[in-house]
Amino acid sequence: MANTTPDGFSASAFVDAVAGHPIRTFVICLLGLTLSTMDQALFSYAIPGLTAEFNVGLDVAGAMLSLSFLAASFTVVVSGVMTDYFGRRRMFVITMALSALFVGCHAMAPTIEWLTLFRVLGFATAVGMFPVAATMIVESAPARYRGTLSAWLQMSYPLGFAIGALVASLFLADLGWRAMFYPAFLVIPAAFLLGAGLKETKRFASAQQHSTGTATPNAKRRPLKAHLAELLSPQLRRRSLICFVGTIFSNLAIAGATYFLPTFLIEDRGVSQADAAGMLVWSWAIAAVGYLLASYVGEFVLTRRNTVILYQWLGAVCFGLTLWLVESPTLLMIGIGISTMFFFGSESMRMPMVAEIFPTRLRATAAATVGSLGVTTASLTAPLLIPATVAALGWTWTFTLFAVVPLVIAGFIFSCLENFPAGVEIEELSV
Repeated sequence: MANTTPDGFSASAFVDAVAGHPIRTFVICLLGLTLSTMDQALFSYAIPGLTAEFNVGLDVAGAMLSLSFLAASFTVVVSGVMTDYFGRRRMFVITMALSALFVGCHAMAPTIEWLTLFRVLGFATAVGMFPVAATMIVESAPARYRGTLSAWLQMSYPLGFAIGALVASLFLADLGWRAMFYPAFLVIPAAFLLGAGLKETKRFASAQQHSTGTATPNAKRRPLKAHLAELLSPQLRRRSLICFVGTIFSNLAIAGATYFLPTFLIEDRGVSQADAAGMLVWSWAIAAVGYLLASYVGEFVLTRRNTVILYQWLGAVCFGLTLWLVESPTLLMIGIGISTMFFFGSESMRMPMVAEIFPTRLRATAAATVGSLGVTTASLTAPLLIPATVAALGWTWTFTLFAVVPLVIAGFIFSCLENFPAGVEIEELSV
């Protein structure tokens, strides 16, 4: 007998539905994004060490982060358009391999200028992976479980940060911050191995055949600029703007918290570098649970939109309470874990929601432009605002202003979006 809950979830039906191509695509994308996120997470644990070695302040580290997101704001749009133009599989491999190469080069940077260059290039190419992978899952997953697999895919973020924290805790104490970047070189061959197991999605192939009138790869396609222009057409403009602005506010909180949490624990709460990394291993592990809960709530209890709003507001409340009331290292670890569980849980529904409500012909472009571009815009802003505000107001007020408050605002913005149903074919949503 199937294990069925009152809301209709069937474990056996899920296994049958995702068997074969859907689950293979999911596993490959999850592994790829986790490895890439691990690479990028290492920088946050290196900030105290690199600022000391190069004799620079936190403001310089913040500027490096901002430059990275500024470059990523350009590359993520290019990656999205190229993914709709040349294919999902090819861009997945290219972005993953290039980002790993540049992250590995962090270990050999002779000056702060070279380190900044490697950071900018590594992060800018890594961000391009996310709309590619999200698009592949949306197009390959069965309709009933599209939100489930899309949400689970986003577990790559806390898992990557958790693995990065583990790597940092192993290397930092004895070998220093440079040594922990060398494992990134191993991700380069992994990118090609994972790419060998991927297949192009049938929806993309069908859309390309329909737009060109032939399945020939080199046939004439729509101009690249047409992909971007259509997002602001009367039919899609309101949808695009809500998703873009809501994403900016929600990720202002997420970027500031995730990249500066190690420094917050060290400077404000007196935790050592190694212990801060060790604490965050468990915090990110707790956060990963948010994706499992959000995938269930967003698919079988509420809609995607309502789950995004609920998780953003719960995250704001939990993080605010943690900042103002908690001092114990153990309770800090738990409080940060629960807060980020809701942060990331909201993202796990926002990302598939954005991808599925736009047509196949520009799905990756939309995921990159109104989704990932909103992330990078917020994320290049946070590193500029936070160091200056910390100097004036301290860490507690800074995270309140740039994490708690933006999450509340984001929830109100997304409440203006149409409340699309879950579990239907994407062609019914992407009108």
